[in-house]
Amino acid sequence: MQHICGALRVVSMAARSNLRVALPLAILLGASAVSANPELSFSSYAQVYGYIYTSYSSPLLGDVSFQLNLPADYRGLQAGQTSTGVASINYSVPAGNGGTGDPIYDIVTSNGQYGFAYQGKAEADGLKLRTAIQVSTVDAGANLANSPNSNLSAYAYASWSQQMYIAPTADRPLGSYGAILVGLTVDGSFPGLSDPNWSSSASLTARAHSSFTDTAGVSYQSDFYVNAAAGDPDWSGSRTVFKKLLFQYGTPFSIDLYQYNTAWSNGTADFFNTGKISSIELPYGASLDSGAQQDGLGGVSIFGTVFNSATVDAQNTNWDFGNNGGGFTPQVPEPSSYAMLLAGLVAVGFLARRRR
Repeated sequence: MQHICGALRVVSMAARSNLRVALPLAILLGASAVSANPELSFSSYAQVYGYIYTSYSSPLLGDVSFQLNLPADYRGLQAGQTSTGVASINYSVPAGNGGTGDPIYDIVTSNGQYGFAYQGKAEADGLKLRTAIQVSTVDAGANLANSPNSNLSAYAYASWSQQMYIAPTADRPLGSYGAILVGLTVDGSFPGLSDPNWSSSASLTARAHSSFTDTAGVSYQSDFYVNAAAGDPDWSGSRTVFKKLLFQYGTPFSIDLYQYNTAWSNGTADFFNTGKISSIELPYGASLDSGAQQDGLGGVSIFGTVFNSATVDAQNTNWDFGNNGGGFTPQVPEPSSYAMLLAGLVAVGFLARRRR
């Protein structure tokens, strides 16, 4: 009996010894699991496409209308790449071929009196969106014209979508709500047409949109736009708009950005320079992770100027549904703020090296 008790005591002491070793390891592993950011997605695509809308009256058929889908090009981001590649189209329906036995051609072109052409390109290069489109309607003499029966419209579209994540901070616990102040910048022009007597018909639309479902199962969305059009006297070639986008601490949220140009009849838009997020103001003490960063597109600087609010209760980064999520222009960080941010980044890099 004493041998059995002694053996039990030995086993018990060994178990306690192993437990003392295992517990700190489990705690460390548990802390690592809690502190690790979730896996975040990223995708992007670009496309160019166009249509001809035709409406006419016939003694035989009556009122007829239909749409022709013109050739299109689509490019999606492939694994290991940072750009979608350039989607591009150069397509025309020439004038002057009426009466050759193609009834659809005769209807669309008014028996060859009018021709149509469109050229476009689009690319999502990392987080930079580029689009350009040009359309023309001409008569049989190659002069700009308006067709009585048919109207050409074309589009160049680029977009990316990704998840982002902001972990709880010392001041904002898991499940609380906040906002990031995003600056969206577009840069481009509406070139004049070959005939200065004609006005260009073209436009730009860019949108930033956020969405998430919180831990209670409630879905939230917030978004804002940048718009411009040919002939707009207020368009100077570039525009930046600032708005709040909402999120929940500790819950991944989606950010989608798209830019597209539209042109119709006779119009040109060239925004192939870039549309991008040019700045993000984060809440005080917060850090940002994103699908683009995890996919190797770069550090947080891929979002332009990224900085933290100076105070916990800063208006720019607190939850607010007023004015579609707010519309506040961020203050430029003082040099001391940049120095603190840089020091933080250096510290993070040092810790990362020590962990490796």
